[in-house]
Amino acid sequence: VNAFTAAQTVAPVALTDATTINTDAALSNTFRVTLGANRTLANPTNLSDGVILNWKIKQDGTGGRTLAYGSKFKWPAGSTPVLTTTAGATDFITAQYHADVDILVASILKGLS
Repeated sequence: VNAFTAAQTVAPVALTDATTINTDAALSNTFRVTLGANRTLANPTNLSDGVILNWKIKQDGTGGRTLAYGSKFKWPAGSTPVLTTTAGATDFITAQYHADVDILVASILKGLS
């Protein structure tokens, strides 16, 4: 058991906006990307059992961008979310990795700027 007496923070890592957006979970727990077109958020690499990952997903100035997800992402009721599509809108995705079933249990908080 760890006892912390002060805040524990992790520097966010900027992800490269590309057709497939890759996340290296060894670099941080917090990631940011602005979408320039429709993209896929790939399954993260270097996952550790129990790790919690956070992504800040922002629409560019055009908006209307969509995001598909790697096969490890599992959503409540099996329903893959649709991002907020307003230009400049920001959504936050959080997922926890469970190695015993090899999935990321994911949720989304939509429409924040």
